[in-house]
Amino acid sequence: MNLNRAAKLRFLHSDDPGCLHTLLPYLKMYGNRCLSYSTTQPGLNHALLESSGYISWIETSTLLPGKNAVILSEPVCAPEQQLPLIKRMEKHLGKITLVQIGEKLAEILFEEGFSVYQIGVETELDIQTFSLTGKHKCSLRQWRNKCLKSGLTVEEKKLSEIDRQEIDKLCYNWLKGKGGKELSFLTRPMADTDEEGVRFFWTRKDGDLQALAGFDPLCSSGSTVGYYHNFDRICSGAVNGASAFTLLNAMDKFRLENKQILSLGLSPLSGMEQGYDLVGPLQKLAQFFYEYGEKIYPFKGNARHKSKFCGTKKKVYVASNAGWFRTMIAASTACGLEL
Repeated sequence: MNLNRAAKLRFLHSDDPGCLHTLLPYLKMYGNRCLSYSTTQPGLNHALLESSGYISWIETSTLLPGKNAVILSEPVCAPEQQLPLIKRMEKHLGKITLVQIGEKLAEILFEEGFSVYQIGVETELDIQTFSLTGKHKCSLRQWRNKCLKSGLTVEEKKLSEIDRQEIDKLCYNWLKGKGGKELSFLTRPMADTDEEGVRFFWTRKDGDLQALAGFDPLCSSGSTVGYYHNFDRICSGAVNGASAFTLLNAMDKFRLENKQILSLGLSPLSGMEQGYDLVGPLQKLAQFFYEYGEKIYPFKGNARHKSKFCGTKKKVYVASNAGWFRTMIAASTACGLEL
């Protein structure tokens, strides 16, 4: 597909009839980032260039005049078309901030004059080569063995095949320890109905639902190449390790289907290094929140759990033309914080 500068952008909202149906072909072709499928969640605006792809964003309010747009992840289009599409959106929206983008696009935007800050790392597993051998995976082996001895079973079923009251009870139990409400934007809320390509695995003990794991598809050139572990719900009385046990069982099935990648998603403020605009006081501030900000978000616990899978860590960034104050507001909005 060629990017036609004269072509008009088509603006959509997630509430518009047929919006998801319009976006899905681009997701299947270019939706290979862990948050690509999250661009279909409720409450987002979309700018579609039919010859290329689309960008998804929300608008936030600050104390400063003018629009302040927060773009979710990278444009869903071919890599060579991302910058031209971003530049068109910059002209339309003015001040923009892209949240959770990869290192290649971050470098391009830095060269274009954007301020760029690392916000953490994403962890990816190679499904085909992953194994439980090695001393660093002893916790995974122990959890798996304990769950097997405890009689836990895992099965894949659609959302529509599970009693909704049973799901709601599990989610309510889980959310009580997470602030009591579902987040959005960087954390896509769990839908009430089946979604194309999204898969769920359910873990039970003696028939009682103890955990669920949901996976968004990662797509390239029309095929599903892997999944993002986006949903994780565990009841307070679950067998220790039930979450990892569910994930490992899902990976076994994905391996048989010849899927390649499993993304565990973002570990905020983990693996932070100097580079681009993250220097001096900003890096010290990030380190401070990582060390002492557990009441705001379990930064260390998130990173520690994902490290047990010994995956590949990829740096992720925020890029903005909006100045440090707007960028702070944008990042806070994306994380579900109210300033």
